[in-house]
Amino acid sequence: MKLYLVRHGETLLNRDHLVQGQGDQSLTELGVRQAKAAAQALTQEGLCALYTSPLRRALETSTLIAAEVGLRAQVAPGLEELDTGEMDGLTPQEMRSRYPEFMAQWSKDAGIAHLPGGESLTQVQERAWEAIEAIAKQHPEGVVAAVSHNFTICTLVCKALDLPIAGFRRFRVDLGSISALEVTPERPRLVLLNSTFHLASVRASQEARE
Repeated sequence: MKLYLVRHGETLLNRDHLVQGQGDQSLTELGVRQAKAAAQALTQEGLCALYTSPLRRALETSTLIAAEVGLRAQVAPGLEELDTGEMDGLTPQEMRSRYPEFMAQWSKDAGIAHLPGGESLTQVQERAWEAIEAIAKQHPEGVVAAVSHNFTICTLVCKALDLPIAGFRRFRVDLGSISALEVTPERPRLVLLNSTFHLASVRASQEARE
C-alpha cells in the first residue's frame, strides 16, 4: 500500500503557537486554503480510499479532500494527535514554568515522556501504527490518503526510518503538507517527506494579504 499522510490545515491554536492536542479546533481561512491545495495535489494519485483522524480540524480537511477526489472520508481511530492533557492551549513559556520536570524529561527522551493528564509519543506511535496496519489490510495494493496530525505523522515517519521517536526533531511536518509511506508486510518505507510545493500559491497569497 502506498499511503499519503496529510497534515490538517491551520487552526487558531496553530496560528497563535499554542499547544494543540485533541481539542476540537476548526480550520482558519488559511487552513481551508491549505487543505484545498492538498486536495488538488492528490487528485492525480489514483486514491482508492481516504481516512481521517476523528478530530474536527482533520475532519474538515478530509471533507475538502473528499470533495476533490470523489471519495468518502472514513474515520480511523488511532490517527488522533498526541493527547497533551493539562498542557492543551498553553504557550511554550507556560509549559516551561508550570511543568519543569516534564520538560526536562521531554528534552532527555521525548519518546517516553508522559504528558501530565495525556499520553506519551510512544503510545501515539503504537496506536497510530495499529491504525495504519488495519488500513493496509483493507488496501494491500492500493493508494490511500490519511489526514492526521503533526506528532502522529512524525512518529510514523520515525518508524519508517527506524529512528528513535526523539528523531522527530530532525525533520518537519508542516501544516497542509503531504508525506508518503510504502507499507508492506516486511517494513514501512518513507518515500516522501513534508512536501509543500502545492502550498506555494497559498503562501504567496497570504504574504500579499499581510
